[in-house]
Amino acid sequence: MIQKILIGILAGTLIGLFITSIFILDETSFLELFLTKITATSIICGIFCGIYAHFSKSKLQVFLISILIGEIVFYSKYIITGHDFDPITMGAFVGAMLGGTFAVIMKIKLSLKVYTRLQKLRKRGFKY
Repeated sequence: MIQKILIGILAGTLIGLFITSIFILDETSFLELFLTKITATSIICGIFCGIYAHFSKSKLQVFLISILIGEIVFYSKYIITGHDFDPITMGAFVGAMLGGTFAVIMKIKLSLKVYTRLQKLRKRGFKY
């Protein structure tokens, strides 16, 4: 579970920095990009998506629920801080990026598991 939360924090940070760099057109330092409300909210969204990805087995469900988590987190930020950058659309975008990240990681892990199982069977003499 800690691994998926760390992946969520890392992915949320990268996505938040990317979105912040789009909205802030001035030349700013990396630290200023990191300390914005958008990046902080993306990190929080990544934590919640990582927790959900740990408990779910479906890639599609992780993707769709991550979009919902993103919308809820960003709309909550809008209610608390009044930071009006279209919270529903931004939350859906961040949630989709995080959900896609977790879905790809789940698919890669499953493919590696099937591949290693097939290699073990081939070593034992199984020919497809």
